[in-house]
Amino acid sequence: MGETKTFTDKLPKGDIDAFKVFFENFYPTLCLFANRYLNDEEASLDMVQDAFIFLWSKEIDFPSQDSAKSYLYKYVKNRSLNYLRDKKLRDRLKIEIMASETYFRDNIIEEETYHIIHRAIYLLPPQSQRVILLSMDGLKNNDIAEQLGISVNTVKTIKMRAFRTMRNNLDRQTFTLFMLCWGNSI
Repeated sequence: MGETKTFTDKLPKGDIDAFKVFFENFYPTLCLFANRYLNDEEASLDMVQDAFIFLWSKEIDFPSQDSAKSYLYKYVKNRSLNYLRDKKLRDRLKIEIMASETYFRDNIIEEETYHIIHRAIYLLPPQSQRVILLSMDGLKNNDIAEQLGISVNTVKTIKMRAFRTMRNNLDRQTFTLFMLCWGNSI
């Protein structure tokens, strides 16, 4: 008669079949356990999968399945609490950043600058507006020419005149910012 290997004999030795049986029997229960903490099914599944991967990679010698289960429960509990602390910390930091005067000021500056640039664009003749806006959307001169039914050289001329007009209508810093943000696409 063949000798039956115990859980302790199989898992540390890398017996995939024994580990697979243990995994299949305990994975759903551990996922439910993790979800009690996380209230996020996807995060719970990932957390439990990580726990089993960690258990497999460590090849810890457990005296019984119950001690392995106990180990995994504690592992998942601690990882879940760390996850929640990290998430709460990230959320709290995000809220703190968003509540800061600097964030508020930077967003106002960004929105106002965007508004000033677009106002300067809308002061251009209609065809120049279309060319500049299409350029800002990432279209190349060939694509703009094709879309508007004009030659590539006409597109280049329109851009050159539009830039000159915008340079005159915008202060130096705003025009420089415009060119930095969209210069590569234009």
